[in-house]
Amino acid sequence: MLRHNFLDKTLLAVAHVAEHFLFSEDHARKRGVLQSLDVRIKLVSFLSLLILITTLRTPQALWLAYGISLALAISSRVPLWFFIKRVWLFVPLFSAVIVLPALLNIVTPGEPLLVIMKLSRSYEWGPYSLPAEIAVTRQGLWGAIVFVSRVAASVSFAVLFTLTSKWAEVFSGLRSLGVSRIFVVTLSMTERYLFVFLRMIQDMYRGRKSRTIRPFSTGVERNWTATRIGATFEKSMEMSDDIYKAMLSRGFHGEFPSIDRFHAGGADYVWLVTALCFGGILLLFERGFPW
Repeated sequence: MLRHNFLDKTLLAVAHVAEHFLFSEDHARKRGVLQSLDVRIKLVSFLSLLILITTLRTPQALWLAYGISLALAISSRVPLWFFIKRVWLFVPLFSAVIVLPALLNIVTPGEPLLVIMKLSRSYEWGPYSLPAEIAVTRQGLWGAIVFVSRVAASVSFAVLFTLTSKWAEVFSGLRSLGVSRIFVVTLSMTERYLFVFLRMIQDMYRGRKSRTIRPFSTGVERNWTATRIGATFEKSMEMSDDIYKAMLSRGFHGEFPSIDRFHAGGADYVWLVTALCFGGILLLFERGFPW
């Protein structure tokens, strides 16, 4: 089995990040339902759906929203398995820290379903108490299911938006909707120079690797990596100052001119009405599950 040292793993990780961003942009160039929409309409509709999802309180309604995101992914020519993996990679990361403690009667009192530990007695520290039996409660389990379902549905629509939208169009769309100029400029600069710093990091590691005759210990390589982190930060500060001065010398006045010209058509308004109707259906569907 091929084993990589610390430098090799770092190079592979950086290359994977760059490939990941480039591959995501490929989906935005495909011909699909969401790719054909005006980015302003898409921003408003997806933001409305995300706000709606945060108000839903039953797993059934949240699973219905998640199912719609899968249907939209298929109609937008996003590989279904790739989309599912991308969503469920983030769900445990965002929800595990909150969900696991909330299952227990220490955080969520209620009807015990599974006793995990029994103590000799209960303990109290001021307003805090530790019961004699630490158990998973029915209320905690229900809350965890709702929370995970909400995170899955929200992340699905957020990932679907990023996969089917070009970032340059998103920034232009944000400005056309009246979002703060400094906010949009900061986002766009971050996105544009992400690849510059990735390439700079790759060059650092390739230069070190090309001058390495014998392998060093993991500790030495980690120490060298720590110094490179500081060097990268210093270079990024110098580069940001140089770039800003260059932009000012070329007539920059706080905003990037955009060549995008947005024209919402009939299909865009049909989508917007459909998204609003879907939100109403979700609310009505939830009323059918009051428990």
